[in-house]
Amino acid sequence: MTRYILKKTLLGIITLLLSITLLSGCFERTLPTKVSFQPMYKNMPLSCESNFHSSNEKTISSDELIKWQYQQLQFYIHGVEVNTRKNGWQPWGMTTNSNQASNVALLGETCNENKEEPNWHIELVPLDFSADITDIRFSIGVPFELNHLNPLTQPSPINDSSMFWGWRGGHKFMRIELASQYDDWLFHLGSTGCKALSPVRAPKSECLHPNRVIVSLPFTEKSSVIKFDLAVLLRGIALTRDNSCQSAVDEESCKTLFKNLDMTDDNKKKSLLFTAQ
Repeated sequence: MTRYILKKTLLGIITLLLSITLLSGCFERTLPTKVSFQPMYKNMPLSCESNFHSSNEKTISSDELIKWQYQQLQFYIHGVEVNTRKNGWQPWGMTTNSNQASNVALLGETCNENKEEPNWHIELVPLDFSADITDIRFSIGVPFELNHLNPLTQPSPINDSSMFWGWRGGHKFMRIELASQYDDWLFHLGSTGCKALSPVRAPKSECLHPNRVIVSLPFTEKSSVIKFDLAVLLRGIALTRDNSCQSAVDEESCKTLFKNLDMTDDNKKKSLLFTAQ
C-alpha cells in the first residue's frame, strides 16, 4: 500500500513538472518578438548626446569641424511583412502599446529638457518557429485610411501632435531636425498634393504625392537589429537652413532626399538606408 502511494505521488510530481514545462513553452511562444532599430552615421551609433561630422560640409577652419546633432529623429512605419521560403510574403502583425497601434509604430526620439523616453524597437506577434525567414519589408509612413484622421481622437502614437501637419496633409511620416554650432537643418517627409475643401478637412482620395517609402532588406530569425544610416540619407545634401526640405517635390534638396530614401543596391534591389543584423 505504501509502495502504491509512493508510486502515485511520484507520478503526480512528474505530471506536474511536465505540465509546467509545456505551459512554459507555450508562454514563450506567445511572447512578442522585439526588433530594434539603431540610428547610425556611417559606422557610428547615434543618440541625442552624440555628434557627427557631415561628409558634405566644409570645415570652418583647418582645425575645426562642424559638429551636428539631431534634435528630433522620428519616423512611422507600418505594413510589416516577412518573406518565408515556404509561404512567400506574409503580414507580421504588431502588438498594441503606447508606441504602436493599428499596425503602425512610431520610432525614434526627441531631444529636449522633458527627457522623453526614446522608442527604438517594435513589438510583433510571434511567428511559427519553423518559418524560414529570408527578408523583411515595411513602409515608412502612415496608411491613407489613418493619415488624415483627427489625431485628438486617435490612439497613441497616431495622436502625436509633433508628427501631424493638419487634416489635409496628414502626418509627418519622418521628422529629422539637426543643429550645429552654426546652423540648423530639417527634413519633414509627408504626403503632398492632397485635395480637400479646406485645410481642416481630410481628403477623400489619396494625395497626388503619397511619399510613402517601401523598405525591403534581407532578414532572418536571428536578426534583431535594423540599422538606419543617416549618412546614406544625407548623401549630396549640404546641411544649411536654406537647404531644408518639407517634401516640396520641386525643390532640389527634396529631390535628392527622396532619391536617397529609396536608395538600393542595383544588383540586389535591397535597401542601403536600412540594413539588418
